[in-house]
Amino acid sequence: MTRRSKQRTRDPAETNGGLETVLRARMNGFSRAERAIAAYFLDHMDHVPFETGASIATNAGVSEMTLLRFLRLNGYANLKQLKAELRSRVSAEDDLDDVLERFKVRPAGEESLRQSLGREVRAVVKAYGLTTTPIWAEIVRLLAQAKSVFVVGFQASEGMARDFATRLLYARPGVAYVENISGTYAEVLEADPRTSVLVLVDTASYARRSLKLSARVRASDMPLVIVTDKFSHWGAEHTRYVLEGHTETHTFWDSSASLVVILNLLINGTAARLGKRAEQRFENLRQLGDFFEEFSRPQRAGRWPQTGKTIL
Repeated sequence: MTRRSKQRTRDPAETNGGLETVLRARMNGFSRAERAIAAYFLDHMDHVPFETGASIATNAGVSEMTLLRFLRLNGYANLKQLKAELRSRVSAEDDLDDVLERFKVRPAGEESLRQSLGREVRAVVKAYGLTTTPIWAEIVRLLAQAKSVFVVGFQASEGMARDFATRLLYARPGVAYVENISGTYAEVLEADPRTSVLVLVDTASYARRSLKLSARVRASDMPLVIVTDKFSHWGAEHTRYVLEGHTETHTFWDSSASLVVILNLLINGTAARLGKRAEQRFENLRQLGDFFEEFSRPQRAGRWPQTGKTIL
């Protein structure tokens, strides 16, 4: 049976949200070429109105005919219609992550910091909003059930990845931050893909190794979870398990707060799914910490965190 290529009608929810909503809603059903086009659109939403069909196709690595079929599949008669929509797009949400504004030096006065705080709070709220999505539940299930959870981080994201791996280890066994001492990522690529999962943390400008490792993991059929920012839509080309956080807060460097929140909530959700097993795991590691006199803390500290409180 051949794939249908006729124009599809967008439902009201998709239409109200515009192109980004349409692409995110349908990403899992796209072919590899369609995902490449979708990722390019998501990554260059502000530039597309000023590009040609030839330039978009070249940058996405597809033919112009494939691009045209993709547009029709998603409810656009042609590129002209899409560009007109994008030019007229006015949304308060769109200014949350504007790649053209990221690296401007702004005054550090009270009003400027107040605006940054507002953006930071919105980013954190959006991170919590991810916990209500079906893809979140699937990721938490993977993190709770997999025999082995590998974690990788690159460059500035390495610290977040290490912290995530260390704290997830307190909720379940079999978690390892991949040091890649051999330079081959053999720890990951030689593991059983049926019982393993890789969590990759990276942000723009993303590391070349992210793409290379993601491609090899995808080829092995091992589940891949990517935690990244709203500037790195490349992840959708390799896995459906992508969690994107808003990081542009009008400070000198992008804020990693939303990404840290996402990672923390993943640990929280995994622990909730494991229940008593996670509680016992935490207690076992606490006792090991006491045995090795690793931590200096009050006697009360270190008990199972958030006991009696709601865990997402």
